[in-house]
Amino acid sequence: MQKILQSHCYLLLYNLVESSIRNGITAIHDVILVEQLTYKDLSPKIKRLWLLNDKSKSFRDSYIKKDNVADNLQELIKSVLDDEMVLLDPSNIPISGNLDAKTIKELIDMYGFFGNLGVASREIDDILNFVVKIRCDLAHGNVSFCDASSQILWSKLVDDKNKLVKYLTHLLNNIDDYIQNKKYRI
Repeated sequence: MQKILQSHCYLLLYNLVESSIRNGITAIHDVILVEQLTYKDLSPKIKRLWLLNDKSKSFRDSYIKKDNVADNLQELIKSVLDDEMVLLDPSNIPISGNLDAKTIKELIDMYGFFGNLGVASREIDDILNFVVKIRCDLAHGNVSFCDASSQILWSKLVDDKNKLVKYLTHLLNNIDDYIQNKKYRI
C-alpha cells in the first residue's frame, strides 16, 4: 500500500506544478485585463504572445484565402490603432499535461518572469522530468501504480517534494515580482 501511495504522491506533485504555473500565468493575464492595457502598453514579450497565441489563429490554416488574410490583418491593425484592450485567453497557455523542465523554461522566457529558482537547474530538471515521466506513464496506462512505485524510494519522494516546493515558491515569487513591478508593460 505504501508503494502505491508513493506513485499517487508523484501525481499530486505534478498537479501542484501544473496548477501553480497555470495560476501564476493566469494572474499575469488577469492584471493585463484589469489594467485594460492596449498593444502599445505591453512589453515586447507580451505583444509577441498576444500575436502568436491569440491573433495568429486565423493565419495558421494553409488553405486560407488571401482575401481572408487581408481581412484578418486589417482587423488586427485596426484593433492596435484603435487602442483596443488586449485580452490574453488563458486557454492559450501552452500547458498540456506534460509540463516538464524544458516547457517551464520556455514559459519563463516567453513571459519574462526571470529570477532565482532556489534549486540548481540540473537538479530541478531531473526531478521535473521524473515527475512528468511517472505522471505520463500512469496517465497513459503504460505502467500500473504498483509498477511505478517500484521506481520510487520514499526518501527520494520526500527530497523531490521539498525541492519542488522550494522551486515553485521561488518561481511564484518571480511571477509576483513581475506583476508588482509591471514587467508586462513597456
